[in-house]
Amino acid sequence: MSRVARRIRMGARTAAIPGPTRFSVEQHAIETALRGRASRKARAHLRRMEPVVLLTPRWSASARFLEDLALDLAVGEPTVGCRTVDLRPLKDRSVGEAWQFVQHVLTQLGQRGWSQRRPQSVVDRRGFRWSLEQLLEEVHHEAPHRVALLAHGAQHLPVEVIEDLATAWEDYTERHPEGRRLTLLLAGSQAARWLKVAPPPAGPGGLWRGRGRRRHRRAGRAHALRHLEEVARFTGGIPSLVEAVGRAARTHGELPLRPTELLQSMGRLADEMRGAVDIVAASDPLADRLFELLDGEPAQARPEVDMALVQAGLVRELRVGGDAQVALRAPAIAALVG
Repeated sequence: MSRVARRIRMGARTAAIPGPTRFSVEQHAIETALRGRASRKARAHLRRMEPVVLLTPRWSASARFLEDLALDLAVGEPTVGCRTVDLRPLKDRSVGEAWQFVQHVLTQLGQRGWSQRRPQSVVDRRGFRWSLEQLLEEVHHEAPHRVALLAHGAQHLPVEVIEDLATAWEDYTERHPEGRRLTLLLAGSQAARWLKVAPPPAGPGGLWRGRGRRRHRRAGRAHALRHLEEVARFTGGIPSLVEAVGRAARTHGELPLRPTELLQSMGRLADEMRGAVDIVAASDPLADRLFELLDGEPAQARPEVDMALVQAGLVRELRVGGDAQVALRAPAIAALVG
C-alpha cells in the first residue's frame, strides 16, 4: 500500500471511529493485573535468592517498578534488603568504566547509606572476575541480612560485563551449597533478549524471565468516573503515559479529555513517541502493519514485522488460546499516526 493510499484510508477510518472508544474498558485493569503478577513472580524468586531477568516494554517505568519491589521485599517475610541502581549512565561508556561502576555498586550491598570504600582498580577481565569473587564473598559473610541488587537499564551494560557477572554468580552458588545470601535482578529493554544471568539451578525455581508492565492509579482529580475511564483507555495503561497525564492534572487542577489535550499534557514523552512512529513510517512494511493494528484489535502475530514494532514500544505481544497475537499498546499511539 502506498503512503498516499494509506493516509486516505486512515483519514476515513479516523472520521468514522473515534480512537479511544475502540479499546476495551478493561484494558487498564488488565495492565494492573499484569503488573501485579510480574511483581509477585519476581518477589518469589528473589526471596529464594534466585536471579531474575526482567524484560520491560518501552515507557514501562521500570525504575518505579523496582522501587516498589524493593519496598515489598524489605517489609515482607523473609526480609531481603535491596539496593536499586540505574545503569543508564553506562550507555556508550567504556568497559573499564563499567567495571568500576559495578564494583562500586557491589560494595554498597548490605550497607546503610552510600558508604565510601577504597576503590579497586582492574585492568582486564581476569582481574574484574577476581574482584567480583572477592566482593560477593565479602557481602555473603558481612551483610547483616540477605540482600539483592536490583538494576534497571541493563541493556547498557557491555555484554562481557554481563557474562562476567553470570560467571561470578555461578561460582558463588557452587561455593555455597548451604544457601545463598545475595542475588540480583537485571531489568532491560525487550530488545535485549540476549540478557541472561545464569542457568536455572536443579529443582524448582531458577532463572525467571518476565515482561513487566504496570499502570499507576494516579490520574489526578477527575470530575466523573466516565472521564477517568476514557483517559485510562487512551493511555492504554502504559505507566509513563499515565504518570505524565497525572502530573498535568495535578498542575492544572483538571484532567484533560480530548486526544490533542492529552497528547499535549504528555510533553516530551509525546515527542518521543511521535519520533518512534515517524521512524516506523519510513519503512513501508512496518507502516502498513502499524496501520492494520490501529483499531486496537488483536491480530495474528507476524514476527518478521511485529518484532520491530514491539521493540519500538508501539505494539504489545499477546497469548490467546496458545496462539501468538499482537495489538497496539494504546489509542494514544493511534492518535500520533498521521
